[in-house]
Amino acid sequence: MDLLTHIVSGVAVGSVIAGFSMPKPVSLKRIFVAGALGGAFPDVDAISLWSKFDATFGKWFGLAHSGKDIYFGKFWYSHHGFFHSITAAIVAGFLLGCLVFFYRWLRRKREHPFGYFFKVNTPVYLAFVLGCLAHAAGDLPIPASVWGGVRLFWPLADYIGGWGKIWWWNNYDIFLIISLCALLNILLLLIANFARFRINIVALVVALVAFVGVCCQVGTRETDYSYTGHTKQYNILEQKSIKEQQRILGDKVYRTMIHVDDWSPLNF
Repeated sequence: MDLLTHIVSGVAVGSVIAGFSMPKPVSLKRIFVAGALGGAFPDVDAISLWSKFDATFGKWFGLAHSGKDIYFGKFWYSHHGFFHSITAAIVAGFLLGCLVFFYRWLRRKREHPFGYFFKVNTPVYLAFVLGCLAHAAGDLPIPASVWGGVRLFWPLADYIGGWGKIWWWNNYDIFLIISLCALLNILLLLIANFARFRINIVALVVALVAFVGVCCQVGTRETDYSYTGHTKQYNILEQKSIKEQQRILGDKVYRTMIHVDDWSPLNF
């Protein structure tokens, strides 16, 4: 799935975490930022496609394979490998917490001991971890391609997903559902903050309804996008995904989303 939808899914996850953490002294902005970072983080492995990867990381680490071979390979650090796993989400969340703690320590802003700092900021790092997992879940319905899914349970060798229910991108309907979920929950948070009432259950229900909506959209595609390895039908399947969005959204909404897509620096 595209990066922008992954980021929005992380924000949506953060909006639910924020609903359960409002009484605690944690900045809601930090929760949303952490969720967005978590939603984007697993695709850090795509750096191997960077044009200067071989001259930098490849040279520094003495890698025997080119960045392109790494990206499409099944090394632990290839795309859909370690960084798309539960293990990576937990480890990265902990390392992020350590970086923030020591940054504040260097800036003489440390207010709590190390352990208590993590305890107080648990909602922030939970948003990051769950944002990572939302990203991995979003990649399960896309084609298997050369990977055969995502290595969710690393260090186990099994890859899961790769169902081919949706195309790599052109999933505006899913993006709109997730965006609506995030916006509704943010609005509820603003109202709750002003009126002083808890919205945790309401935020969770909104997220569950959005999840069911996404599952329905994924499960009712008319095209089978599944393939393994590389396919000569790539452009044909891409065009079918575009026509499917036109059918689902209607011409007016579809044209609007095309304009949004053209305006956005992240194609989706």
